[in-house]
Amino acid sequence: MRTLGRRLVFIACLVNIAVLIFLLAVIGRVPDPRLRVLAAVIIIAAMIIESLIILWLIANQQRVVSDLTTQVLRLSSPKDARRIILPDNHAYADLAQAINMAADELRHQSHVFQRQENELDNLLEYLPVGVIVIDRRRMTQLLNPMAAQLLEINVDSKPHLYTADVRQYDLTEQIEGTMRDHQNVRQTLTLQLPTSPRTLEVSTIYTEPRPDHQQVLVLLYDLTEVTQIEQMQLDFVSNASHELKTPLTAIAGFTETLLAGAKNDPEKRDEFLKIIDDQSHELMDLIEDVLSVSRLQNPVSQTATITTVDLRTLVERQLTLQAQSIQRRALHVTNSVPESARVETDAKKLEQIIKNLISNAIKYNRHAGQLAVTFHSSSDHGWQLSVKDTGYGIAKDQQSRIFERFYRGDPSRNKQRIPGTGLGLAIVHELTTLLKGEVSVQSQMDVGTTMTISFPK
Repeated sequence: MRTLGRRLVFIACLVNIAVLIFLLAVIGRVPDPRLRVLAAVIIIAAMIIESLIILWLIANQQRVVSDLTTQVLRLSSPKDARRIILPDNHAYADLAQAINMAADELRHQSHVFQRQENELDNLLEYLPVGVIVIDRRRMTQLLNPMAAQLLEINVDSKPHLYTADVRQYDLTEQIEGTMRDHQNVRQTLTLQLPTSPRTLEVSTIYTEPRPDHQQVLVLLYDLTEVTQIEQMQLDFVSNASHELKTPLTAIAGFTETLLAGAKNDPEKRDEFLKIIDDQSHELMDLIEDVLSVSRLQNPVSQTATITTVDLRTLVERQLTLQAQSIQRRALHVTNSVPESARVETDAKKLEQIIKNLISNAIKYNRHAGQLAVTFHSSSDHGWQLSVKDTGYGIAKDQQSRIFERFYRGDPSRNKQRIPGTGLGLAIVHELTTLLKGEVSVQSQMDVGTTMTISFPK
């Protein structure tokens, strides 16, 4: 633009010099010397003024053209563009208006694009589905936080080989198959991750956003919890069927024996009736556990009625109700809860918690073992109630799962098959949580287990 200005000035100077030479030649023919000098001075002054005016006009036009050029260059970054204001009669007024309109449209489009980009980022940030975009060069172009969480990796915003994120053979094989065959694939995979196995529904989708720009979209749905619930339901059906069948078979068998003539033998009759009575109680306990879980789902059961509870009396009542089971296993019981122990809680829910804790301590204890109930209270940390047994203990790899519904530990770890549905500790956990407390376990194999419920002040 400066070169064009210089050229215009140079041309104007040449024109002025030519005109000046012509006029001087004409003036040279004037006979009066004074008139010739005066005319020459007037002509030179006029030419100087004209040159100055031309230079000013050229400089003004050059400034306008320079502003227009700068504005056009700024169109690549609409947010930095500024409007050009020119008079309506200016030679470049129409051009300036067109540039301003283009800048406004680009600014609007930029705002729309930025808003859509922010919405997409927010969607991917909080989408409960893992999303990975892999280009034709096997580079990860996008990986949202949920995908990083599911695969237990860190999010790297820079493009990188997708194998740095996907380290499982089955998932890699599915991605490569989709990239090779250009076919969408959807299947359920169980991936071995650093913390624990995870079941995912993986969809790999082949797309071509532009010609010769293929990419694979990977969608990860977490089915781990659903799979665990299904397994828990299967475990429950299996355990409940077995637990129901055992007492019912015993009751039916001994009843038939009595009807077949054993009722006439007083000794046998009493023995069989005792067995039938024990099996009936086991059956009722099983049904009570199932009903307890059902009641916990009722919204009415999610409320607590707070009263002052005599804790020692509550513990003594449960020990009395389970006295037969205690005698059968010849357990030595210690109730160290002081008579002055009073707590503010829901009496019915707390009694159900204590019932399940004592029942477990009896059921999983050794013959002639120890069962101790202790209480601790402080003004700062609230109160705790512990039920300790000297039973078979719980393996460390099972302790994190014992509060799941229907979960039963490996029978081989306990040296015997102990009846139960796996609902007792799940009920304890849910009721304790409902009462704003916590339940914890300390256990060592072949030494014993201590279950503690803790409540804030």
